[in-house]
Formats: sequence, structure tokens, C-alpha cells
Amino acid sequence: MASLSTGYVIVGAYAKKLRRTLFAQLKDSVKNGAVSNQEVARAAAEMNQLLYHILVEDLGLDKGDVVRVRVEYEVADGQVKWKLDTLSIEAFRRLPDEQVNEAVKNRVAA
Repeated sequence: MASLSTGYVIVGAYAKKLRRTLFAQLKDSVKNGAVSNQEVARAAAEMNQLLYHILVEDLGLDKGDVVRVRVEYEVADGQVKWKLDTLSIEAFRRLPDEQVNEAVKNRVAA
């Protein structure tokens, strides 16, 4: 069983990061014919669609917020099968620059 982790990435770029990571991890499997490029692309699209619903629709995260996605998968019978019970998402919300600058000014002045 393999594990995919996007590392920390902004919400606006998670889809590309997940797709590139999955293709990199399955490069040898594609080469030896265990799975096709089309199947890897399909699996990445499936996971990205699920993540969009969770991150944007359910959590209301903005493009500048940061997430890290981890999920296990396996390649069997020429298909990438996600182990959705292992899906883990860490989310970090971006604070407005004004709020951060104000906190810095207040602490430095004290």
C-alpha cells in the first residue's frame, strides 16, 4: 500500500500538486504497464474533486489558505484505488496582513 502526501501547499494549488505527486509516485508502474497514464489522471481527478468539495464547499477555505493532504492508495487490476478511510487533511487559515501587522506593532510597542 502506497501513501500520497502533498506536503504544505496553498489551496489554490493543491490539485496540481496532488496530480504531479501521484504521477511521480506511479512513474515506474506506468512504465512497466501495471497502470496507464489515463488511469493515473482519472484517479487524481477523482481525488481532486472530492478535495474541492471538502476544502472549498464544506470548510470554506480561500486560495491563500494552506493544506496538507495525506491518503493511502493501492494499484490493483490496472486501477488506482483510494483508501478513503485514511484520508487526512490539515488546514491552516491565512490571517489578513493588517491583523498580523497590528499584532506586531502592539507587541513591539509594549
